[in-house]
Amino acid sequence: MPFLPTSRLQFYYRVHGHADGLPMLLLHGSYATSRWWESLFAVLPDEIQAIAPDLRGCGQSDKPATGYAIEEQAEDLAVLVKTLGWQGFDLVAHSSGGAIALEFAINHPGVLNTLTLVDSVPVEGVFTPIEMLLVLEEMKNNPTLLHQAIAALMPTLDLDLSENAVFFQQLVDDAQQMAPAAFTTIAESLGRWNRFAEAKHLTLPTLIIWGDQDQIVERDATTRTLIAIPGARNLEVLPGVGHSPMIEAPLLLAERILEFTTQDFSEFDSLLAA
Repeated sequence: MPFLPTSRLQFYYRVHGHADGLPMLLLHGSYATSRWWESLFAVLPDEIQAIAPDLRGCGQSDKPATGYAIEEQAEDLAVLVKTLGWQGFDLVAHSSGGAIALEFAINHPGVLNTLTLVDSVPVEGVFTPIEMLLVLEEMKNNPTLLHQAIAALMPTLDLDLSENAVFFQQLVDDAQQMAPAAFTTIAESLGRWNRFAEAKHLTLPTLIIWGDQDQIVERDATTRTLIAIPGARNLEVLPGVGHSPMIEAPLLLAERILEFTTQDFSEFDSLLAA
């Protein structure tokens, strides 16, 4: 898999599809890497050129001690996109990656064709109490606690299947290798980050997806994000799916994303302009 040096950090990324395919960028959430998108890659058509980077401090990308605030990671994304030379692409983001995607979309209008938020943190951010921050800090050196935390992110994944168990352990191993600063800094940043007011400028076509077994993000919070974004057309609820559809139900997620991103949005644009 390739590495991409930029002016901010060197990214490692996974890639799927033809080099001249429709460009799609996929952002993972906290305690994750680009590996989380592997099952989705397996069901995407080759006509989609999908790139999934390891974000700052994760996987095989650079792991500096600072730079983990949502605003800083959105600038990481901006530099990554500029280095790729992309203009006009579909952005898909999961969990805390949704905050990075929203920050990017607000600050760089006109760059995206569409935005898809998958079980994303809400547009007003999320406050993590001090006792939970202490738990996140403990996870750095407590493999059992980290294992439990990641399992909660994908509650419908059958770990009795050997292939799932092997893949899940890879995800846990990846999380253990995160930059130490990333364990708590992202959560702290989300407590300060709030783009509810600025979201009124997001008129690009936006899809919001939520699994009805999500134990992390509540439906009410997802609905507030839907209301805040003028370009959000509807909320797609995935039945029997938890917080991580790309792992728990990759085919269903791929179908929803492709149904959305391959639409003709000319009529939608006219309605927004009216």
